[in-house]
Amino acid sequence: MFISDIDAEGRSFLRSGRGYLILAAAVLVGGLVYEHFSFGVLSVFMLGAWLIPLLCGCVPNGLWAHRVLPRPETGVRRLLLAGIATWTAGSLLQGALEIYGTTNRLMAVYAAAGAALLAASAAAYVRGLLRARAER
Repeated sequence: MFISDIDAEGRSFLRSGRGYLILAAAVLVGGLVYEHFSFGVLSVFMLGAWLIPLLCGCVPNGLWAHRVLPRPETGVRRLLLAGIATWTAGSLLQGALEIYGTTNRLMAVYAAAGAALLAASAAAYVRGLLRARAER
């Protein structure tokens, strides 16, 4: 490899990973502030929402950036982003409802939709890996 060889795609994954890390930090700080002003009422959903962008976004992008795992196609990354956004928003909303002492059975839609999007992302990633292996 030459010095002039620039891995622009790798930088894109690092930038995405950094964005997910910033998002995780912002959700953590927002959740802690929200919990502070909730008069002692705690919600696991609110306190754990920051783990979703960290584990589902930052970690995979770091692994892809450093070529520990084969890099995915753009569609896989978009499905992953949609799944992370859905799960994070659903977790924050569920946490807010728990703190207020109410429930809503429609909150299960966020969990199901997020899981479906992440499963579709994983399936598309595996399909891309199998297609790349078959082309070799």
